[in-house]
Amino acid sequence: MLVKSALSLVSILLINYAYIKSTIQSNRKQAAQSYKNAANKSESLNQIRKQFTNHLVTDIIPQWYGTKWSFDGYSEIPKSGSIACGYFVSTTLRDVGLNVNRYKLAQKAPYHEAKVIACGSAIETLQNKTKEELKTYFLTYKKDGLYFIGLDFHVGFILKESQNVYFIHSNYFNNSGPTKEKIEDSKVMNSKVYHFCNITHNDVLLKKWLNNEVIATN
Repeated sequence: MLVKSALSLVSILLINYAYIKSTIQSNRKQAAQSYKNAANKSESLNQIRKQFTNHLVTDIIPQWYGTKWSFDGYSEIPKSGSIACGYFVSTTLRDVGLNVNRYKLAQKAPYHEAKVIACGSAIETLQNKTKEELKTYFLTYKKDGLYFIGLDFHVGFILKESQNVYFIHSNYFNNSGPTKEKIEDSKVMNSKVYHFCNITHNDVLLKKWLNNEVIATN
C-alpha cells in the first residue's frame, strides 16, 4: 500500500511539473511572437526578461524545495530522489525552456558553467571577498534580477530584490537540497573566488530562450 502511495505521489508530481513546463512553453511562444511584431524591441525585451525571470524564480525553482541534496544527485522530478548543485542549476534552466544539455552543463567546473550561461556576455570574478562584501557588491553595482554564481566547488543562483540578496542553490549543508536563503545567512557561501554572470539582463540568453536556440556546451 505504501509503495502504491509513493508511486501515486510521484505521478502527481510529474503531472503537475509537466503542466507548469507546458504552460511556460506556451507563454514562451507567445512572447516570441510578440517580440517579433513589436515596434519597440527594447521595451518588449524588458517585459520578456521580467516574464522569464518570474517563470524561473516563481514557477520552476520553488517546485524543487524539499528535494534532498546528494553529490551524485540528478533527479528530474522535484521532491523525488536527490539533486546536486550543478544539476539543480542546469535542470531548472532547461525546464524553464532553455535549450541546453543539462548533463553537460552540470558536469562543468563553476567558471565554465558561467561561460556557457553567459553566452558570450561578460563573466565577472571577485576574489577574497566575504559574503557580506559580496552582498554589498550586488547591492551597489547590480540591478534587481537573477544571476548565476560559481564558487570554488559549488554553484547556484543569486537573486537581487531591492535591498535583499538571496542565494538559491542545492544546499549540501545537512543534505538540505534546494534552498533560498539570504546570502548573509548562508553557511556555504564561502569561497576564495566567485564567478558570476547575468541571467535576467542577458539579452543573448533571452533571445535564445525565445527562439528555442541551442545553447552550446562545448
